[in-house]
Formats: sequence, structure tokens, C-alpha cells
Amino acid sequence: MALKILLVISIVLQLFAAAVAIRLTRVTKYNLSWMLISIALTLMIAQRIVELVQSIGERFEIREDVFVWIGVITSLCFAAGVFLIREILNYTANMEEKRRLYEKRILNAIIQTEEKERLRFSNEIHDGIGPLLSSAKMSVSLLAKLSPAPQQREIIENISTAIDESIKSVKEISNNLNPHILMNFGLIRALNNFIKKISVFHAVKIYINTDLHNTRLDPDLEVILYRVICEMINNTMKHAEASRINLNIELKNDTIYVEYEDNGIGFIPEEVMDAEGGGMGLSNIVSRIGSVKGIVDILSAPGKGTHITINVNTKNLWKKSHAGLS
Repeated sequence: MALKILLVISIVLQLFAAAVAIRLTRVTKYNLSWMLISIALTLMIAQRIVELVQSIGERFEIREDVFVWIGVITSLCFAAGVFLIREILNYTANMEEKRRLYEKRILNAIIQTEEKERLRFSNEIHDGIGPLLSSAKMSVSLLAKLSPAPQQREIIENISTAIDESIKSVKEISNNLNPHILMNFGLIRALNNFIKKISVFHAVKIYINTDLHNTRLDPDLEVILYRVICEMINNTMKHAEASRINLNIELKNDTIYVEYEDNGIGFIPEEVMDAEGGGMGLSNIVSRIGSVKGIVDILSAPGKGTHITINVNTKNLWKKSHAGLS
């Protein structure tokens, strides 16, 4: 009785396994190795069914050599299937590589679209709102020359001050969207300009060391590095309670090395990356650098500051400096 129960259980399990295997043949694009395994499972089921029928006393005569042949064919199918299963593994690896390339293309498209939109907004602000504010400034200046009454003069002065502040804000917004210094003079000049502006409002000392100087990189790479480094500085300013930032940028053997370090309160990188919800967070920094096949290594712990290294192979990206740039 126990043998019959075990045979029934074995048949049910093998039926389930065979059904799954047969369904997966379509997923594996009818790969030969998977088809052989499916055939082997089907033969095993047939053999178990015959054994079950014989065990319950039914008259079902079958030659012994048939069982032997079924066993041999089953073994051969399993052996050949396992041997050829590497084709499935290769197919899976190829699909995974295609998926990664597809995701990278999407990421590159997103970054390029974002930068194009930044450029468009910057130009619209600079070329649209800027001239309008300049015209308003000229009109107010003409009103001031008409010798108005003291009360009117005060109003005109207030309007003039408001327009001056608006013009300044428009320039800052336009520059943040599309740093003209970055486009015209390169990464290091743009970073120095950013550090100079941000140092006015923060007591953090920022030290930058580089051998790039006037060397120009690929424009897309310069934009990515500029955005990432500025974000790291902003994060330190907002959250780290640091007093010092050391930034080292070097180009060696067609690879650019960025080393960023602060003496702030530190954090746990995994927790921060899991908690972030968009924006230029750590995960986005990693994605941006990954879009140019770079590597980011983030080391930090509570009370131990933050140390971030970025490596990007620029062999096919960077172009040598323009001799006339200063």
C-alpha cells in the first residue's frame, strides 16, 4: 500500500514538473536542451504510470527490455539536456546584457533630454525675460530724470531696486540651468566660479586640487561631472555640518579621478539611498556617472565624514584643451 501511495505522489510531482518544463519551452524559444529535459520527464511519468498499474494487480503485460530502453532514453535525454543547458544560460546572460544596455540607453536619453530642457529654459529666460526687465529698467531710469516729487521719487527708487534684484535673479537662474562658464571655459573654471559664489553664504572651506586646468573634456561628461560635484557640495552644506571640503580632480592614463572628502557628521550610504525619492540624490549621482560607464564608491559612517571617489574612463570622450583658453 505504501508503495502505491509513493508511486501516486511520484506521478503527481513528475506531472507538475513536466507541465512546468513544457510551458518553459516557449520561454526558452524551444531550446533543444529544455525540450530534451521535458521529454525525459514525460518518459519518467509513463514508466511510473505503468508501474502503478502493475502494482494494483491489473493485467498489463510489457516486455522488460522496454523498461530498460525507457530508462536509457530518459538518461540520455537528461544527460544531453544538462550538457546543452549552457545554451539557456548563455541566452539568459545575453538577455540580461541587452536589458542593461536598454536601461543605459534610456538613462542617457533622460539625461540628454534633461540637459536640453535646461538649456531651453535658460535661453528663454535669458533672451525673453531678461530684455523685458532691461526695458523696464530703462523706463524707470527715464522717469527718475523727470524730477518727480519726493514721494514719487521714493516709489521709482523702490521699483528700480526691485527690477535690479529681478535681473540679478534671472541671471542666476539662467546660469544655474546652463552654466555659461562651463560651456565656454570648462569644468575647473565653472567649479571655481560655483565655489566662489557658494562660499559667500557658507563658512565651509573648500579646497580644490587639479591637474586639468585648461583641459577640456567631452561636453556631456563635463556637464555630468559638474552637476554631480555641485550636488555633493550642496549635500555637505545642507546636511554634513562640515567645516572643510577637499576636492581632488586628476586625469591619468585616459581616466579622470574625482576624490571628494568632507569632515562632516557622516551617514550610512545604504539607508540614505533607500530613503531618497528622486532628485539629485546619491542614487541619481551613481546613475549619472554610470551613464558614462564610470564607477562611484561612497564611504561614510556616522561621525567619520564622507569620502566619495569617482573614476571615469575618458578614452573616447575627452578632447584636449584649446590653447587659447585661460
